[in-house]
Amino acid sequence: MEMITQGITESQLVAETRWTEVRAIRDAKLKGADTLINIVTDMGADDAVYRQYRQALRDIPQTYSNPDEVIWPQKPSLPQSSS
Repeated sequence: MEMITQGITESQLVAETRWTEVRAIRDAKLKGADTLINIVTDMGADDAVYRQYRQALRDIPQTYSNPDEVIWPQKPSLPQSSS
């Protein structure tokens, strides 16, 4: 039997805690994605794949209904500079 605290079950509390963790990870990854986009833009390279990556990160909370099922998008590599 689950303990109910102020109308919230223990399993709901655990899920909310996990979503908070997922959002914190996502926010850190979004900062990194913004940096990647800035670097790629400064290089004059096509930034479409980096923008898609950033959008996939933004969509995580809407894409998944269970925080334990989140599959993180693959971060694209920076293009090699032509020297």
